[in-house]
Amino acid sequence: MKKEWNGDYFIKYVPGLTDSGYLDPRAKQEIEKGNEAAQMENTAEPSLQDMRDAMGWPAARDISKHPLTITERQTDRGVTVRIYERADLSGNVPVLLFFHGGGFFGGSLDNVENPCRLLADLDELKVISVDYSLAPERPFPNGLLDCYTSIVWAVSHAGELGIDPDNLSVAGDSAGGSLSFAVSLLDRTLGTYYIKNQVLIYPATISRGEERFWDLSNLKMKADQELITDYIHGFEASTDLVDKMYAENILPENPFISAAKTPLDQLAKMPRTLLAIGEFDPLRVQGEILFQHLQAADVDVTYLRYNGMIHAFMDKVGDYVQAADLLDETVKFILK
Repeated sequence: MKKEWNGDYFIKYVPGLTDSGYLDPRAKQEIEKGNEAAQMENTAEPSLQDMRDAMGWPAARDISKHPLTITERQTDRGVTVRIYERADLSGNVPVLLFFHGGGFFGGSLDNVENPCRLLADLDELKVISVDYSLAPERPFPNGLLDCYTSIVWAVSHAGELGIDPDNLSVAGDSAGGSLSFAVSLLDRTLGTYYIKNQVLIYPATISRGEERFWDLSNLKMKADQELITDYIHGFEASTDLVDKMYAENILPENPFISAAKTPLDQLAKMPRTLLAIGEFDPLRVQGEILFQHLQAADVDVTYLRYNGMIHAFMDKVGDYVQAADLLDETVKFILK
């Protein structure tokens, strides 16, 4: 995929989609199919299990090329982690802890199986995927503490795991991107400074946000305005339910649930950051606000905008070329 600098951040696009303002045809088809399915469903509210079962991308596939060793372990806190590594690795190598998406109430290790396989396949590093606890059964801060204590466990078992504790990164998509930021903030707040890099893939950066976090004027849509607007507003309508399940009794200004509300003096301590968002992701506006705040705090931050893309495109590895490209960019960033 071509990468182009626009003066503030990098724009990535596939051949045939070289201009901003247009949906990728695959993304457009995805939205339209989603709308058709919604119209065919009955009007009853889906159950929590229904919403969890709907997560993931059936067309995703494994495109790794090297033999991989995949094992599951339990951390000292009882959190299940799945460890991915190339079979030819030797010595202590960099490690990436990955936190899956799913609105804090869904998602699983299986949902990010193929992305984690590819991350481990691309270079000499180990990937530890964390099965953190979910809301509403275990709301904030349980999931965050699972993520942080998994990092502590990895560092304390570095020799056994064959990882370099001084070269540890975190990454996650959507809710997992939010947790990646929150766990980095907790790492700095507690003074442990375990995390060298963070990769935030279309993270939610605000809880119960103001209208400006949903301002579509900056998207500069040149086609399919109604389709895109309805898609984004539909996503916005679901956020109240997510907030209530995950952090109903937490003040929305708390930076551990609202990254974009983090004071600059705290942001200044954050690790090197890669932020990646689709052009028409409902979370793009709030993600870019966080990007601007990180810049203002003089954090080493890189922003990649994937033209034509919508939310959750990383899930589509093996199906969307943008997904594989994003994972490749992730590995290059953390090993730089």
